[in-house]
Amino acid sequence: MLKDKEKLHEQLAGPVDDSIRAVYLLLAHAKLPDGFDIRPSGHGYIERELRFELDERWYFSAVLNKSWVLWYFRRPALAGLAKDATDLLQIFPQAELTKNAEVKLRIRDPETAYAVLGWVLQNG
Repeated sequence: MLKDKEKLHEQLAGPVDDSIRAVYLLLAHAKLPDGFDIRPSGHGYIERELRFELDERWYFSAVLNKSWVLWYFRRPALAGLAKDATDLLQIFPQAELTKNAEVKLRIRDPETAYAVLGWVLQNG
């Protein structure tokens, strides 16, 4: 469930490609498994981010950039869902492993966003 729609509106006020704005809104309004909250947030130099939380644990992130949304499968999600990062790299071949052992993926189109959300629905 989306929390703080006003903050979401503020995040989208900056310069963003229209197609990326649509992807970010798709992620913000996604129907996820019970218990997930979607919270527009930010920290440090990242001002436009969606946090996907389950039981107050920060599982996924979607960071809004001008030309893409950077999606993170965070370590709490991998541990909490008993998933391995290497499996995600096979499912999403364009993804990368970060130095923090998280998986990041640039989402540039709705098809990729739907694939990510489908994975969350199946595994969350």
